[in-house]
Order: sequence, then C-alpha cells, then structure tokens
Amino acid sequence: MKYDNIGSISSGTLRPEDLIPAMIWEAKQHHLSREYRNQLRRIISRVANAADDYWESDDAHYDMEELYNILESVAPPYFYFGAHPGDGADIGFWLCEGIDEIFEGLRVNDLSEVPTGYTGEVLHVNDHGNTSLYRAVRGRLYEVWAIV
Repeated sequence: MKYDNIGSISSGTLRPEDLIPAMIWEAKQHHLSREYRNQLRRIISRVANAADDYWESDDAHYDMEELYNILESVAPPYFYFGAHPGDGADIGFWLCEGIDEIFEGLRVNDLSEVPTGYTGEVLHVNDHGNTSLYRAVRGRLYEVWAIV
C-alpha cells in the first residue's frame, strides 16, 4: 500500500470549527475499519445537525479526540497523526523523530545495496536526505512512502 497522506491537513488554527471538517474530509479519504466508519458517521451526523454552540461544547472536543484516533489508525508506518513538532497549529501526518532508533529493517544509501531476494522493510536515505520506505518481497521493491 502506498501512502499519499503525508504532511499537513490543517495549519494556523486549532479551532474545532476549522479542524473537525478538515479531519472529517481526511478520514473519508481512507479505508477505515467498521468501528471507525461508524464513529465517523456519528460525528458527521452530529456536525450536520449541530447548533451554533456545538463548536464550544464538550461534544466537539470529544469528536475531535475520536477523529485524532481515527486518523492515527491510518498513519503511514513510522508516522503519527497530530501536531507538527515545530508548530503546534500545524496538524497532519509527520515522521516520528526517533525513526533511526525504532526502525529495525534494512537501511541503505542506494537501492542497489538491497540483497537479491531480500524480504522485509528497506529504508532508503540518499545523500540529499530524501527518505523512502520500501516493502521488499523476494527482492522486488514496493514504495510505501517517500519524503523528498
């Protein structure tokens, strides 16, 4: 599976009336579990039928928390959903800062270094710092995500 959802989905605001619609839109772009689809439907229904005071209510904050959980469940491997480490008002999918410590697969500087027939994860970091994660199956590489 290739992930296209890397980076910001909302920036410059933490207001529920801005974040909730952006998070709903993003969640609708993914294949969710039945449980998360049902939660998303309930949230969409509450938002559609919400009174003006909804955005300041505990319900809105609870819905935002559920949306965070839904989106965290679809984050690419070695990514998290939440605030950017350098900007708390930039919400999206971000590479874990400790990937160097948690990645246990094969690390290469050049894809030609992947052994013939290798199966597993391959983290390719080139001399410019571009980083890509591949899934290798018997030597065939499938890109999972890339940060260029």
